Amino acid sequence: MDSFPTSEPNRVERGELTLLRRIVRGDANAAGLAKVLPLLQSAHRRELHTEPHWSKEALVRHPEPRELIRSMRKAGNLDQQGRPMYTLDERRSLTADIYENRVVRKTVETVEERLRTLEAEGSHEVAGEAASLLRALEGGRRRAPFLDEVGGLGRSGTPSATLTQDPLYRRVMSIRAELAG
Repeated sequence: MDSFPTSEPNRVERGELTLLRRIVRGDANAAGLAKVLPLLQSAHRRELHTEPHWSKEALVRHPEPRELIRSMRKAGNLDQQGRPMYTLDERRSLTADIYENRVVRKTVETVEERLRTLEAEGSHEVAGEAASLLRALEGGRRRAPFLDEVGGLGRSGTPSATLTQDPLYRRVMSIRAELAG
């Protein structure tokens, strides 16, 4: 038999709600995720990603010197003048799909999940505030579209220098510690 939420929040609900309120909205000492995420949009870390592919010699932009030799030795790849027709080139692109941003995404997902649980199972008063916090977090999340190209965290690693030195990432790490504690 299902039980219906009571109208009075219990001590556990109040404690969880207080924690999530501080995480989403922040307090006098630290910014919340709703503020940190939009700031990260303009200051998030990216990494140069390279991907090798064969390209026509005239279109090559970033050839690796060793690959020029390889393309000259490749069977059937030389034209009548002895020049390679195709060369292994590197496509370069910036990506936000790095460990630091995966930590941010996982933190946001964890907070959203806990807020949804409170919204669904909490008392009427707690559910209402949880819904309000969820809307605030979703607003911050919409203002950080770089997280859309970030994959899942996978296994946890050790905090990088970026996570421990950059103030925005450091705040996310302190939020993760609060969630774990």
